Amino acid sequence: MVSTQVKKNIVTIGASSAVQGLALQWYEKAPATHRLIMIELKSHFNFVFAFPRASVKSGFERELFIPYDRLFNEDDQIGKVVHARVIAIHEHHVELDREVPEFGRRIDFEYLIYAAGTKIPEPGRLHCNSKQEGVALLKKYQSVIKESKRPIIIGAGAVGLELACEIKEQYPDKHVTLMHSRSRYMARYMQSVDSMTYNVLKKHGVKQVLGDRAILPENGFPLEVKPIEVHTKAGKKIQGDLGIMCIGMKPNTELLAELSPDSINKKTGFVNVKKTMQIDDDRFPHFFAAGDVVEHTDVKTGHFAWMQGLAVLENLLKLIEGGSYNDLEPYKSKDVALIKLVLGDREAVMQTNAFGPLIAVGSWIAGRSTPHNVYAEMGWNILKTPYEEKNLDL
Repeated sequence: MVSTQVKKNIVTIGASSAVQGLALQWYEKAPATHRLIMIELKSHFNFVFAFPRASVKSGFERELFIPYDRLFNEDDQIGKVVHARVIAIHEHHVELDREVPEFGRRIDFEYLIYAAGTKIPEPGRLHCNSKQEGVALLKKYQSVIKESKRPIIIGAGAVGLELACEIKEQYPDKHVTLMHSRSRYMARYMQSVDSMTYNVLKKHGVKQVLGDRAILPENGFPLEVKPIEVHTKAGKKIQGDLGIMCIGMKPNTELLAELSPDSINKKTGFVNVKKTMQIDDDRFPHFFAAGDVVEHTDVKTGHFAWMQGLAVLENLLKLIEGGSYNDLEPYKSKDVALIKLVLGDREAVMQTNAFGPLIAVGSWIAGRSTPHNVYAEMGWNILKTPYEEKNLDL
């Protein structure tokens, strides 16, 4: 076995969906000359797909924070996860905000994968780094939502839609308002996804305010129950006692922008990538990017982030095996928008091609198979830790 000292590093910034599929394949295909170093500030993988439900319903919070320790079966010669924050990127090394075993504050690399993701408001993503803090914050949301009588959800992407339905299902007597600036839901998907989603919300009794943009306070709303009034561009005034923001995705590109400002899309702030998933800056052909942080026609979901990561890996393996940058293959997106909206225990809307052609189906099919923890067991399987009670506090 090649010693740690002479192995070259492939560094990823981020360790979520864009990197996990790549890491699983890397474990099977890793050449003896390189290893994968995943830098991730969070102590555990956050299974965000269940956060809307876990912000309302209790009992499974621990299942949504999954340790990374076994991803490489504890073989540091193949790969390892380093828990730290990258504070600077250089051509062939990154600087960290703390000392970490083996590396100190610097990790050298031959190739970099920028998969830093995006920021969205809580509870869609939690702005904390430990499992203990994450579980506590979900329970805080549960408590505040339970106390509220007139919650207002602002923004109707997947998180807003799911959260509104979970609240109304759990607490039928609450007056739940969902505000959305567009005239339809999930505009990247089939029209029938919009109509079925609208009808599920109506069935739950959610008040829907569509086609009118909310005027928001600069710092959002505090996580507390108190009278609020949300004004809209059209002059409406919506009264409530709790405001929850579910809008405003922002790419985490500040780090890369310091070294490679030309690779950042000036209009959107996302990372421009070539067809090969290299960043669009010829000074750094050894930099790749994948996942939500990239400017791409792919819908920003875990599925597409995963597929982009696999494409990056195939090109990295070509280079490691002696290929040139001219040999790299373009990422071939299927450009098919797939999603499952979990709209309560027995309600869901799904756009899928699992049955052949792309179709949208409602609760009569999609609502029958959703486990209470919204498939969290799948996350444990990916990260190779048995989904057992004894492991839930790891």
